[in-house]
Amino acid sequence: MSSVALFFILAVVLLVIGVPVATTLGLSSVIFIILEGIPTSTVIQRMFAGVDVVALMCIPFFILAGDLMAKGGIAKRLVRVANLVVGNITGGLAYVTIIVCALFAAMTGSAMACCVTVGAIMIPFMDEAGYDRPFSAAIVAAGSVLGPIIPPSTAMIIYAANTNTSISSLYLMGIPAGLILALGLCVLSFFYCKKHGYKGLSKTACLNMGEGEKLTGRKVFKTVVGAIPALGSPVIILGAIFSGFCTPTEASVIAVIYSFIIGIFVYRELKIRDIGKVLLGSAKSTAKVMYIVAAAGLFAWVISYARVPQIILDVLMSISDSRAVLYFIMIAVLLVMGCLMDATPIMLITIPIFLPICNAVGINALHFGICMCVAVCIGFVTPPFGTCLFTAMDVAKVSMTNLVKKIFPFVLLMIAILFLLVYVEPLTMFVV
Repeated sequence: MSSVALFFILAVVLLVIGVPVATTLGLSSVIFIILEGIPTSTVIQRMFAGVDVVALMCIPFFILAGDLMAKGGIAKRLVRVANLVVGNITGGLAYVTIIVCALFAAMTGSAMACCVTVGAIMIPFMDEAGYDRPFSAAIVAAGSVLGPIIPPSTAMIIYAANTNTSISSLYLMGIPAGLILALGLCVLSFFYCKKHGYKGLSKTACLNMGEGEKLTGRKVFKTVVGAIPALGSPVIILGAIFSGFCTPTEASVIAVIYSFIIGIFVYRELKIRDIGKVLLGSAKSTAKVMYIVAAAGLFAWVISYARVPQIILDVLMSISDSRAVLYFIMIAVLLVMGCLMDATPIMLITIPIFLPICNAVGINALHFGICMCVAVCIGFVTPPFGTCLFTAMDVAKVSMTNLVKKIFPFVLLMIAILFLLVYVEPLTMFVV
């Protein structure tokens, strides 16, 4: 028991002093193994076992596809079409931002890619329309949360790989969850924009048209047709998976090939000289994720060996045996952790602890998976360490204090929608 206590104390201390999460998980686990007299060869075995999962092969390809799309001019085409539809009404540019984030999410699955790419395009337009800069940054950051919720999603891949649940089912459930969140963000934006008199720009604002040039049917047609290749990506990826034509891993490879062709040959905004830089960036991102996954595999084995899930279950059951109460506690823990660390390590740390609790009280593993993904993704915009907060702050050049004030209502809304998804299971379960 003393080694278990030291294990957790060391992990907490290392996290508090700022040691990288992967190092924290690995080092605390190694010390536990040494104290328990377990052969040190177990460290290597369990770290390799943590990444030796077929489903994880999706991750490097989806990361690469996202990077190719972010640099391939896809977001600009989506903005043009969305602005044609809703850009000139009250709060129009806020809706455009959220819609484009949702569409871009269905291509990249990345919150950071959404935040950087969409923010760089939309914030200047919102400035032109008179939106205050902190609110514009808040909209971009909140919309970026949709990235890892609407499939393809790295978070869902990690959950499925560690729980033996269906990636395809999680992807299906992610669509209604993401759409409900997007709708909620649009509704809140409407009331805020109506109160402050924020409208949109003309339908021609995003089309690079000359002063006084009229919007013609031909121009609209050209804009819509120009966006079709961009919209083809989620259709091809998700259609291939859900139809059973290919596995998620195979679909991720198709996404890379498609993104490359669109960026190089169709939109011609991705240059051959950029490919090396894109590949290097994707490799670095993949290495970071896999390092965390490997360390978390070791961490999960230690937790299981020490019977930590059973201990926590006994403690929680002594508080309440209510399924609803225990579900609330687990989601609350995920939200609090989201304020302190990134989504991937949160999931890898808590899955081996929470899954046995879910099994014990009859919580569906798929439903818990989608709720867990939403909960940890909200952490992207919760202070003090929300990564999308810092990204939006940098893109928009605003202070953290002003950004937090504007995004706080959106965070509260997302938490409310999360608990709606938790307790009204048919909202997401009807698709599986």
